Amino acid sequence: MFQTPAGPWFSISEFNIQAYCEVQLKYRWAGIKITTPAMTMGTQTHEQIEQQFAEDTRELEEVTIEEALELAKQGITTVARELHISSNTFRLNGIIDQIEIGPNGIIILDDKPSDQPYFGSKVQLFMYAIAFKDHYKPDLDIHVKIRQSKTQKIVWEDTFNEKIHEEMMERLQRMNELALGKREFEPTQYEVKCRNCTYREMCKKNV
Repeated sequence: MFQTPAGPWFSISEFNIQAYCEVQLKYRWAGIKITTPAMTMGTQTHEQIEQQFAEDTRELEEVTIEEALELAKQGITTVARELHISSNTFRLNGIIDQIEIGPNGIIILDDKPSDQPYFGSKVQLFMYAIAFKDHYKPDLDIHVKIRQSKTQKIVWEDTFNEKIHEEMMERLQRMNELALGKREFEPTQYEVKCRNCTYREMCKKNV
């Protein structure tokens, strides 16, 4: 059973970093942030998607999430972008790229620049699902998807369930222990991650 400690809040995107390498997370928590050309390009692509979505939905009526959940019971589907989500129970907050709420369930979608559905990206989506379910307590299944931001192709999808919830609670427990100084930050064991790491020059591991 997971017990929420009196610890810090986490940005859900930090779980993606943790899955990549905990040492990278350590640098980030120390206030050291590095922006690479790839990150800048990714931000630009993300902004383009936002602009297109705003244009496509310009004449549609805005509704709240609570209203969207009620509309789903009537067979109506609604879509939103850049949804701020938080969970007081698990001390999580983040911004969901896109969410679709309809009679067949809730789809939480994250835009990523790669065709490869990395584990960290999956964890990030599952944490969004946990936060959304805790905050709104919907009676609908939650599905998660990763979409390649350039091609708009879905490269991975899954349905959130109790087994996944338990696995994510273990990761959340670990994050709390890291933040509270009860556990050491473990470096990745994969050399390819070190070669591509933005903190490579300052990291003592530096394989």
